[in-house]
Amino acid sequence: MPSASLLDASRAIGDVLLPVVARGAILRRPRLMHLAERLQVDERALREVRRLRKRYDGGPVPIRIAGRTVALVTEPEDVHRVLSMTPTPFSAATTEKVGALRHFQPHAVLASDPPDRWPRRKLNEEALQTSQPVHRHAERMQAVVHEEMDRLQETLGWNEFREVWSQLVRRIVLGDAARDDTTVTDELDKLRAAANWAEFAPRQHAVRRRFAQAISRYVDAAEPGSLVAMLPRKDGDADPAGQVPHWLFAYDAAGIAVWRALAVLATRPDLVERITTEARHPESSPLLAVAGGAVQESLRLWPTTLVVLRESRTDTEWRGHTLPAGTEFAIVSSVFHRDDEALEFADRFEPDVWLDGRAEGDWPIIPFSEGPARCPGENVVLLTTSSAVSHLLDRNTLDLDPQTRHLLAGPMPKTFDHTHPRLAFWRKA
Repeated sequence: MPSASLLDASRAIGDVLLPVVARGAILRRPRLMHLAERLQVDERALREVRRLRKRYDGGPVPIRIAGRTVALVTEPEDVHRVLSMTPTPFSAATTEKVGALRHFQPHAVLASDPPDRWPRRKLNEEALQTSQPVHRHAERMQAVVHEEMDRLQETLGWNEFREVWSQLVRRIVLGDAARDDTTVTDELDKLRAAANWAEFAPRQHAVRRRFAQAISRYVDAAEPGSLVAMLPRKDGDADPAGQVPHWLFAYDAAGIAVWRALAVLATRPDLVERITTEARHPESSPLLAVAGGAVQESLRLWPTTLVVLRESRTDTEWRGHTLPAGTEFAIVSSVFHRDDEALEFADRFEPDVWLDGRAEGDWPIIPFSEGPARCPGENVVLLTTSSAVSHLLDRNTLDLDPQTRHLLAGPMPKTFDHTHPRLAFWRKA
């Protein structure tokens, strides 16, 4: 397959790949998130991928970067192929991903190839009860969500919301004893900030050691009802405690999705009414379908996983061309989620697409990825986030700062900086 020309490679790097790296793939950089919103970088990425799709007969489009080949996936069928054929031949443990995750979760399933991958994936699926629509600890999780969300009052920004959300996450994952253990979150943030630079950042061995020891203590003294209580006490192949950092990491992204969803819902009284009705009559919608759809719309419109990466372990054939083993395939989620030539609802906030099947068509909408490496915690995350949205709207009237209200008044912006909105929570009588 012919590589992109120097000009096309430069445009693809500048308009598609560089904005992903700049914003922080592992921990968002607030100043660059704000700049990304001003420049609407995801709109530019969509236009560039469309151009490359036509110019290179569908791609994937190989781009040479620092001596490596990165293939930008441009066709929907190629997205499905790459994700459905994970981990063979398309490994989720790409060179860049492994370099990043080694900073804080070196034994995570995402950084593992077979044979280590299989026991780690199985452990995650069993602990998170991937095959079950409702987790065994759902009742306790929802009680924690309600208790912590009731602390949100008056006007807050992202940082204040994240403090409360992090307390909620620590309780759900590690147990009530971890509620006020801000050191765990702070040290994970330090490690994630270094992980943004992947293998180019020096390892923070002391921080990593303290963080790992703290996680191990919570696992060893697992509280009933916590997620770590679902882990086996000993499993040398899977490293149970080594899987927990990713749960904390993923739940942080879930908080971003909730915050954005709340900002949009503050401008959509019709949806607020539906979610409130649902909250008061759970027997008619036990899984909080509309609230869950709102969270999924937040993830569709503004994916928290900016790019899905896979690396081929063998040569692969593409429309009569061969890409060599070691090629890294990059799927920029927003490019597919927001393509208004393929999706009539691309730029609308429309939770019903998750209820009526429109989000389940052939076009790739992948907020939790898909295939064998699909997020094993999808149901747990949706239970937690939909409970948070539902409870907050049932108990509070929301108000939104004028600047963000204006931004969300029409078609949804392609890029939305979650650190900017300020939301007011006024308790209903």
